[in-house]
Amino acid sequence: MWRRQPDRSDVPGRLTWGGALKRGRFVAAILSLSLFLFFPAGKVLGLPCRGQIVNTGEGMAEVAAKCGEAALKEQRTVSVKETDKSGTLATTTTIDEWTYDFGPEELMQMYRFENGKLTEISSIGYGRPHDDQGENCRNGQLLAVGDTAVDAFLKCGDPLMKEKKEDKVTETEDGGTKRWTAVSVVEWTYRYGPDLPGYTLRFENGKVVEIRQRKFGE
Repeated sequence: MWRRQPDRSDVPGRLTWGGALKRGRFVAAILSLSLFLFFPAGKVLGLPCRGQIVNTGEGMAEVAAKCGEAALKEQRTVSVKETDKSGTLATTTTIDEWTYDFGPEELMQMYRFENGKLTEISSIGYGRPHDDQGENCRNGQLLAVGDTAVDAFLKCGDPLMKEKKEDKVTETEDGGTKRWTAVSVVEWTYRYGPDLPGYTLRFENGKVVEIRQRKFGE
């Protein structure tokens, strides 16, 4: 893994050779850079995981065996039905996103699976302190519409409760083709103590669309 420079105002995702050398990971750094430079596009989309190469197309069990337990796992489905004069076509895609958080000085990795197969690996910034969210949370005040599940997790950690809701269905029509799309809806609830408000976040297709402030015990 790469080590972040002490100055946190630098460009997100910036890598430093000094950090790699200091942690005795120069060889791993060279290997990781070589993968990006010399592997065919789309073949390897992220750094090695715990010393083992993870390739797109691998199954969830294979990735778990190489990488261990993820800090955050999210699953949602997208169902699409299209109808035109030739008939009806229906598809459902199950999306799993696993996030590995190695702490505030290391780049996190996101593994995206579609229907059980790995389709993408991406670095998504630096991790959070595991003992304190501090200024990143402010008792939930920094949670925002548009946040992803990972954003909320990084700001405030795991919620008190997660609740699956009924899927949201939208209908559109274009050129004689009707399209129905159903996306997953889930709500996360955070609570910060009897004298502080709580917050419920409504996610649709993986992004916050609504934040409701809650007063518990009333």
